[in-house]
Amino acid sequence: MRLKLTAGAVFILFLCAAGFSQSPADEPAVTTPVDKPAPVAPVDEPKNDRSRNVNIDMQVVYGQYNNMLSTINLSHEQEKSVYLLSSYFKRSNDFGYNGSLFENSSFNENRIGYTGNFNPADSWKSILEAEVNNDSRGMFDNQSYSREEKDKARISIKNISKISSSFEGYVTVGGAEYRHRLNGIGGTDSERSTLNHMTGEIGGEYIWSASNRVRGNALGGYYVYQGDIPSDRYFSGELIDDFNITPNIGLSFGVNVDVNRDEKPLAFPIVGVTLKGFQYTTFSLLYRCDLAPFRPEEFYLEQKYIMPTYDLPPGRVHHGDARLEVRVNDSVSIKAGVVVENNDNFYNYKVTAGNVLSAETIEATTCASHLDSRFFLFEKVLEISLRYEYNYFIASQHITYRPRQNFGSAVRYNGKIWRFEWSNRLAGKVYTDPDGDEDLSGALIGTLGLQRQMLESFYAYVRVENLYNARYNLREGYPEPGITFLGGLRILI
Repeated sequence: MRLKLTAGAVFILFLCAAGFSQSPADEPAVTTPVDKPAPVAPVDEPKNDRSRNVNIDMQVVYGQYNNMLSTINLSHEQEKSVYLLSSYFKRSNDFGYNGSLFENSSFNENRIGYTGNFNPADSWKSILEAEVNNDSRGMFDNQSYSREEKDKARISIKNISKISSSFEGYVTVGGAEYRHRLNGIGGTDSERSTLNHMTGEIGGEYIWSASNRVRGNALGGYYVYQGDIPSDRYFSGELIDDFNITPNIGLSFGVNVDVNRDEKPLAFPIVGVTLKGFQYTTFSLLYRCDLAPFRPEEFYLEQKYIMPTYDLPPGRVHHGDARLEVRVNDSVSIKAGVVVENNDNFYNYKVTAGNVLSAETIEATTCASHLDSRFFLFEKVLEISLRYEYNYFIASQHITYRPRQNFGSAVRYNGKIWRFEWSNRLAGKVYTDPDGDEDLSGALIGTLGLQRQMLESFYAYVRVENLYNARYNLREGYPEPGITFLGGLRILI
C-alpha cells in the first residue's frame, strides 16, 4: 500500500506525535558547534512578568517593476516558553535590465516559519518547527514551459529529556511534502511531481566524567514518490566515545552503520582528534565514511528551473574534515576549514529538454575550503564580516553550477539614528554542461539597505538590489534583474 502524506496529513502527524521532533543535522564528533542565530533581546520589564516580552520587526518596501518585499518577525517569551513567528513575501512583475523588459519574468516567493521552545519541566524541553513555502516563477522565452511552481510544507517536533545528571536523551519525528510543477505551453504537457518525506530519530549522550562522554543516535527516513517510482528508505546509526587524554588533546572513536534500499549495508569507523584549551585557538580533524542517501528535496528544490529525477542511488562518501577557529576576543574571530570528499555517486546537474536541470551520478573528489572572519568595532556598533570559499573538483566531467570561488562581505552599522547594511557577493564562473566548455561568467552582486529613525520605533527604509547593475545569469537562458530601487518603512517594537 502506498502512503500519501498531504499538507493536512503533515499537520495531523504533528498532533499525533506530540513530544517528538526532527533533530538537527549530525555534526562531527570533534568539531566546534555550529553558530546559532542570536536570540532576540527581550524588552526591559519586571522579572515577574515575562509574558510581556514581545518583540516585532516588520518592514514593507515597494519599488521598480511593481516589486514588493515584506518581512515580519514576531517573538514572544513567557515563563516556560518562547516562540518566533516569521514571514517573508517578495513579488515582482516582469523585470528587466537598462530599460529592456524581460517578458514572462515575474515571480513571487512566500515563506512562513514557526519555531517554539517549550519547557514544561526542568528536565524536559520540546522544540516545534514548522514552515510553509510557495514559489512561482516565469520562465522567460522557454519554448516548452511557461512557469515553474514549488510548494513545501514541513513540520518537526523534538523532545529532549534529562533523565539524570549524566544522561540526556531525545526522540524525534518529522514529516514534509514537496510539490513541483512545470506548466506546459502549446502542445507541451505539464510536468508534476510530489514527494513525501518522513523521518524519525532517537539518540542521547551519557557523561562518564568531566573528560569522557558517549553519544549515539539512530535515524531512519522514508521517501514516498508520486507515480510508479518505488519508495525509498534509509537508516543510519552511530556510537561515538569522546574523551580527553590531556587537557589539550581530545580523541573521538566510534562506528557508524548505514543501510539503504539500493546498496549493501556499510559499517565504518569514525576517528577524530581535537586540540583545545588554548587561549585563542581550537583545531580539529575528523575522518569517516558514510552511505549518504540521495536527498532530492535539498538537491533540486534549492535550484531554479528543474526536472527532478528522484530514483538515484546513495553515495559512498569518504569524508575528511579539518577546522581551525581563532578567537582573539569578543570582537575578533576567524574560522577556517577544509573538507575533502570522495563520492562514488556524486550528483551532478545536467540540462534536459526544455532547458531545465536534472541530475546524473558520477564519481568525483571534491576539496572545499573556506575562511570566515568577523570583526566588531566601536562597542559592536559596527560589524564587518568576510568569507572566501575555494572549491576544487576531480572528475571525468565538468562539475556544473558550482563555482570554484566565492567571496562575500558585509558591513553593518547600528547607530541610534542611522542604520545600514552593505553586502557583496562575488561568485566565480560555473560550467553549464558536464560534457562541454560552456560556462557562465562570474559577477559582483551588491545590496545596500539604509534606515533612518523617524519616530521611536519607526524607520524610513531604502533598499537597492544589484547595486552595481551587473548583467548576470544564475542559470543559462534565464537573466537576473538589473539594479532595482525600493523604499518603504521598517517598524521595530
